[in-house]
Amino acid sequence: MKFFLREKEAGIEIKGPSHLDELMMEAATQANDENRLGIIYLVADNQTQLGVVVGGDETVLYFSYEHENPPYYTSKGKQDDDEPVMTCYLLFQHHTEFSRKHVIPFPKGLLAVHEFYKSGTLPASIEWSEV
Repeated sequence: MKFFLREKEAGIEIKGPSHLDELMMEAATQANDENRLGIIYLVADNQTQLGVVVGGDETVLYFSYEHENPPYYTSKGKQDDDEPVMTCYLLFQHHTEFSRKHVIPFPKGLLAVHEFYKSGTLPASIEWSEV
């Protein structure tokens, strides 16, 4: 599995769960240093992808299959509201906004990240919305 932090940078091969935690921490630190939320990608060997918002106490996850066609899934939070949106930057470059209804606590999201790392499939540890 590879970890993608910035556009135009090669993915980093993840060497285990603790290495994944280190990479997530580094991404969160960079987001804090830049004073904005970032979105990183994990790409499994089967080419499924998981995007994760880093740099705050909350996150949004989104999942796509290897064919990159629908269905797409985004984490489902406790609220059904659109506002306030979560503004973040895909690969620390591209402005992206998520509705409040997709926001979940970061620790819960991190559990799903580890589940994805182990399986390369849609994590079952959180609720998802098809988008």
